[in-house]
Amino acid sequence: MEYNRPLSVKRIRVIREALGYNIEEFSNRLDFSEYEVVENSNIDLPGILVAKLMQVFSVNPLWLYGESTMRFLNTTSNTSPKYITINESGEEDILLVNQKASAGYPQNIQDQDWYKELPSMKLPLSNYRNATYRGFQVEGDSMLPNISPGDWVIGRAVPSIRELSSGKVYIIVLQDAVVVKQVLVANNKSNTFLLRSTNMEYEDIIVSINEIQELWEVNSKLTFAMDVSKQNNLRKELQESMRNFTNR
Repeated sequence: MEYNRPLSVKRIRVIREALGYNIEEFSNRLDFSEYEVVENSNIDLPGILVAKLMQVFSVNPLWLYGESTMRFLNTTSNTSPKYITINESGEEDILLVNQKASAGYPQNIQDQDWYKELPSMKLPLSNYRNATYRGFQVEGDSMLPNISPGDWVIGRAVPSIRELSSGKVYIIVLQDAVVVKQVLVANNKSNTFLLRSTNMEYEDIIVSINEIQELWEVNSKLTFAMDVSKQNNLRKELQESMRNFTNR
């Protein structure tokens, strides 16, 4: 019965509902298949679940047991790049992370040898000075029509989560993936953000601060998806319009 349940069990339900998850979604985010059993049980939380709540959502374990009034821990806001490359001229290169490399980026984020396998480039433009930039190749169509599959987005490093501007598009390096999304502050959800696609077929993703390893503000893109057929059709329409105009 509900009144016989330990305070910690009651409070994990409070956390789940406050973050806007149903039981299945919360279980998946925590990678804890027995979550539903625990929430409906009359025994205290297993240590592994407490650890996952801290790691994924920065939940304060003292709050779970009634020993603190703070639900969430004060988390680090450092999202600066974990590795940069300097060329022979003492200037930073722009590392390029293609689709295949993106899959291993989160797991190799601290491995200096891994970065040495990545190609790099230098853009001789004033826009790319006095900051760290990195290029990522986009996979999937979640950011259509603005960004196409296979496009490269160039991002400027954002050293702290406090410098994030809600509504802008970022490259977000999570614990297990690299995504390009519009980032929005999640209302009434402490320490969490909404990641939104411009393709409306995709649902919003909710992430906590602890899940963000690096943050890059997208300021340019390189595209090779030139739709020649549309350009030809537009040219024909313009030519026809001009003929009609001159024949009046």
